[in-house]
Amino acid sequence: MNIKFKKAKFLKSSLAKYGILALAVATTGIGLNACSKLQATKCPSNNTIVTNVGHFTPPGAKVQVVAEKPLQQIKGLCEVVIKINGGSPTVIYTDPKGNYFIAGQLLNAITRQNLTQETMNQFLKVSKNEESGLNQYVAFSYYKGKSYFGTNPPPADKYIYLITDPKCPFCHEAEPLIQKWADKNGVEVRVILFPLPIHPGAFQSAVGLWCNKKGWNSLHAAYNAKAPLSQCPEGEAFIKNSMQEAMKLGVQGTPTIIGMDGKMHPGAPSSEKQLDQWLGK
Repeated sequence: MNIKFKKAKFLKSSLAKYGILALAVATTGIGLNACSKLQATKCPSNNTIVTNVGHFTPPGAKVQVVAEKPLQQIKGLCEVVIKINGGSPTVIYTDPKGNYFIAGQLLNAITRQNLTQETMNQFLKVSKNEESGLNQYVAFSYYKGKSYFGTNPPPADKYIYLITDPKCPFCHEAEPLIQKWADKNGVEVRVILFPLPIHPGAFQSAVGLWCNKKGWNSLHAAYNAKAPLSQCPEGEAFIKNSMQEAMKLGVQGTPTIIGMDGKMHPGAPSSEKQLDQWLGK
């Protein structure tokens, strides 16, 4: 398959939505000689990046360069982190002159790393002010075998946020592990419902959980439920707003875990040890 990239060009509609535009897979290694040369690669100026990216954003949009550096794995390519209108960070790639851009996931097939996601993780962090906004959309909390709702918080000193989808298979598989880890370590799990359009019935399932004040056990059971619980207009509004709040913070998929330090960890944890590492234990 041949893929052509025109000069300084994105797919406009996808960029506006901060979506994935391309998939690049690295399948070759680079020796020490190449690495030393890459360190001298000069990346385009911030002004050049802002100007050229600005051609493909909505009128009046503000483009901010958060960070840029030569990409060590691919000669002549620079990695740039940008924000549009102060939104979540987005990783793009460009040549040294800023004439060509690639937006998407850069994967290393040798090391099995998602290089784009690793960079994103460094910049995805929730501030205390943002955390206050997120707290408004906690559907329920789980703590030591019980679910808590609304103005009845659990007596916990430690907490995480679990952004999840009732119909997400990866979330469903991770829930028992998270529950076991949270019980062992006395951690409150604050659940934010984030139903994805790719999962049929997920939105109705999330609305039903909120409307009927159903907690942790019902969340886990909802994955295999054939029909959602009863719906309510307030629940629909709540779930839509919680999704918007999560997307403002840079959440793009489920599960996503946010620790007390504000660091965001996309994807399902594979072990309790990984949860310990993610959350600084």
